Amino acid sequence: MVIEQPQEFLVQPVDASWLQCNIECQEACPVGTNCRGYLNLAAEGRFEEGYILSRDPNPVAAMCSYVCSAPCERACRRGDIDRPLAIRAMKRFLVEWHEASGIPDVMPEITPRDERVAVVGAGPAGLAVARELATNGYQVTVYDSLPYAGGTMLIGVPAFRLPREAIEMDVRLVERLGVRFVYDTTIGTDITFDQLLQDFDGIAITAGAMDAVALDVPGAELDGVQYGVDFMKKANLGQPLEVGTDVVVIGGGYTAMDCSRTSLRHGADHVSIVYRRTRSELVVDEEELGETEREGVRMEFLASPIEIIGKDGKVAGVKFIRNRLGEPDASGRRSPVPIEGSEFVIPAQVVIPAVSQAADLAFLPVEARFEINRGRVKVDPATYASNVKGVFACGDFVTGPTTLIEAAGHGKKCAYAIDRYLSGRTDVTVAANVKITSSWRHDMPEFYDVLPRQHIPMVPLAARMPSTEPVVNFNTPVELGYDANGAVAESTRCLMCNFNIWFDPFRCVLCGACADVCPEGVIHMVDINTLKSEGLLPELEEAYGWDNGGAMILDEERCIRCALCVKRCPFDAITMERFELQEISTDGRLYKESYRDAQLAGTPGVAGGPR
Repeated sequence: MVIEQPQEFLVQPVDASWLQCNIECQEACPVGTNCRGYLNLAAEGRFEEGYILSRDPNPVAAMCSYVCSAPCERACRRGDIDRPLAIRAMKRFLVEWHEASGIPDVMPEITPRDERVAVVGAGPAGLAVARELATNGYQVTVYDSLPYAGGTMLIGVPAFRLPREAIEMDVRLVERLGVRFVYDTTIGTDITFDQLLQDFDGIAITAGAMDAVALDVPGAELDGVQYGVDFMKKANLGQPLEVGTDVVVIGGGYTAMDCSRTSLRHGADHVSIVYRRTRSELVVDEEELGETEREGVRMEFLASPIEIIGKDGKVAGVKFIRNRLGEPDASGRRSPVPIEGSEFVIPAQVVIPAVSQAADLAFLPVEARFEINRGRVKVDPATYASNVKGVFACGDFVTGPTTLIEAAGHGKKCAYAIDRYLSGRTDVTVAANVKITSSWRHDMPEFYDVLPRQHIPMVPLAARMPSTEPVVNFNTPVELGYDANGAVAESTRCLMCNFNIWFDPFRCVLCGACADVCPEGVIHMVDINTLKSEGLLPELEEAYGWDNGGAMILDEERCIRCALCVKRCPFDAITMERFELQEISTDGRLYKESYRDAQLAGTPGVAGGPR
């Protein structure tokens, strides 16, 4: 028999740290996806509901399911026990299951508005801005110089990692909201920026950062030097590539990995990635790095290029110098310092610098006098507004190169800011609604604590490049994804961090039975007089000096929610509390399940407060 006592109340800010354990993975996601929720639904076989929950807050959910950097996995508590849940791969399974099911996506009811908004750029940030504004009734037109939407995802990420069908899924849903896309149109050439200012009530610039940063070493002008962004653009648009036998890629990000693997698929025999820092400082995830190495790419760490060697005007090799790590730089990472006399040469016919990218500002009118900071349009960090009235900017265009999910999160927040601007609102009051359900019985799925992380099926190495035709190899997928059995097994590993143990001090008799039964040793009973309080803790202050006083200490990070302590307690002094958080704004929009943002909302200059 399940005995529950549901209660609903508002929690004061002083309790934020107490509830923070509930939202770590969700806070790590820039778009606020409730990964815990859709994993729990998937574990029960409720795949369509899981898909809806994963899709709802994420304007680029299909693309994310293939190539998201998955910051949520780094925050996943399961990683403290063995390995974090494969959250991105689970989202891919739900997306593919939904697409194969034929179940139509239900569009929201939209109340049309008269205001018109132009979005410059159809990448992840642009799609996010367009979707959020269209859902709120605005007439949105998206302009892009490419023949199709997707931005960096279309021309920067190879098809063997991100199928074009995934991009189409996300774009199709945005189009169904009434968004108009205008392709093959370059602002400043086909349409002037001044014309946009005249025709639209607001403009969002989401043009990305697709200009390569030049390699500042002798020989950078030689024939055979191809910058990473240009190299991947040619590959994705089906244009011919010359890679030769030996390729050297300079950099340590996703673009460097993609360029190296693309070179192999276009016929290169030897590909090396050279990075100036250590392996642990690479910005790519271990799975991406692992697949790159398995395909035969050689990794060279702690080395910087000092010269590109040429012969008859063409690249013949690259001279590098070894580094050691020095003092931390502005980002907090230890700076690479060259080691004198450690030069070495790697032969190459093609060199692909993939160190960084910058935004192209050429289409902005000089007379508008945009404020520029370090080659980027300067915007108010709280409102995303530029100094030009009605013009907003977000995504890689203002931050520099980031990840897919970060750009989409930037776009969502920018859309909310544009909505407030066009609606004439200076702030949005957000109420933190916390629902807490207490239960004396809580059952986890069978074997959840011993199930290992399910291996994500991959295409065998021999089958990844099955043809002599580069186009075939480039479009042959590498990751296969979970089947239903694998998806259920993986999602069953979720520790359900929204459940937390709660001790009732008026019922507890300090028998220690909970500490004895805990399989992870996370509960400890200690003498109250051994504890020290740095802040105001009335419960401890009242207990100090009591010879028989005791305290129950719980290590929340190691708790696996098995509830054995709840079942073992002879006096029902322990319950499992299920926390559900949501933010509801005065305009009825559900922004994000995040208590921390709720505290900041309305604060001038912070989290969408007035400027």
